[in-house]
Amino acid sequence: MNIIVTGRHITVADGIKEHAEKKISKLETYFNQNVNARVILSLEKIDRFAEIIVNGDGAQFYGKESGETFFAAIDVLVEKIGNQIVRYKDKNQPRKWPRDGMLVFGSEPDVPEREIKLIEAGAKPKDKIEAYLQMKTDKTDFTLFKQEINADLSNKRYAALYKNGANFRMAEIPSEMKKNGNSEELILLEYELEVKDESPVHPVIDFKKTENQLKQMTLIQAIDELDAGDAKYIPFFNLESEYLNIVYKDGKDIAVMMPALT
Repeated sequence: MNIIVTGRHITVADGIKEHAEKKISKLETYFNQNVNARVILSLEKIDRFAEIIVNGDGAQFYGKESGETFFAAIDVLVEKIGNQIVRYKDKNQPRKWPRDGMLVFGSEPDVPEREIKLIEAGAKPKDKIEAYLQMKTDKTDFTLFKQEINADLSNKRYAALYKNGANFRMAEIPSEMKKNGNSEELILLEYELEVKDESPVHPVIDFKKTENQLKQMTLIQAIDELDAGDAKYIPFFNLESEYLNIVYKDGKDIAVMMPALT
């Protein structure tokens, strides 16, 4: 089981990391295949928060919990995530899980769980022109693609390319993340596309750097905004995973496109 423990703007003590890894490793017994888990710890005024994202058997589980200490928050949240997994497995046991699985969130007893389609973006690297051509071929207004970059930036190598009104924009995560002034938002690299030649084979496109417009929020906030508005999709920087995601309406369902879980 692969477990990553990080702090959001804080340094996590070794004792807390070891505690989180020990607790979360117990969740591995629920899965048949490789499992990846990420723990994000943060301070909000005097409250200590733990967030956990678990990927396994084609599904993703998420929860957030506060406590007087990080140890307490982790303990309560691991138990709730375990209950999520058990309920999901009981519900879906008769059928095989597809590769593009489901995202399950909602760990409070009085809050119904909601299943969101989980779509992994392709793991094969592309340049931005190739990604644009693929998007046009697929007749879609957005895509998430892995860039051909020499530096190993893991899932931060993914970029979002999407239609914004009559134009197209691209957003990517810089190799070094910096805050935007005194706010908690991070400065991303964003570009507006100027298509000079719409050739289906060798288009000529200028990628002009522009101001930050991409929203930075949690997945739940993005889903709520999609539910409340008329937009068919919302590209955003996920504050929980710190990756680029695209949440969108897929018929009557809602799906989220995210980097491959490898």
